[in-house]
Amino acid sequence: MKQSIIIPKNKIAIYYQGYCTKCKFLSKMVVVLSLYIIERIPLEVDESIQLFFEDYPKAKGYPILFLGRTPIYNYWVFPAVPFAIVLSWFYKLQMLFIQDN
Repeated sequence: MKQSIIIPKNKIAIYYQGYCTKCKFLSKMVVVLSLYIIERIPLEVDESIQLFFEDYPKAKGYPILFLGRTPIYNYWVFPAVPFAIVLSWFYKLQMLFIQDN
């Protein structure tokens, strides 16, 4: 089962391993840098972690940023944060225009 399928198009989330101190710190830093726009989701259960990293084996030990259904992981997460913030603003504006119609 692909984990990214459950993430809506206009959602920006970062997944991290709940037991990993480095991952907790890095994911918290990403959320703070995004001014709390990006949602932080821990992977706590061993089974969910295994399923998740079967889909994204190169991301093991790193936070994973999902821009909609597109995963970004390893050291590319931090440069992608400004883009994620701008994208979230775009999604919010798009939702405002859709609601007005």
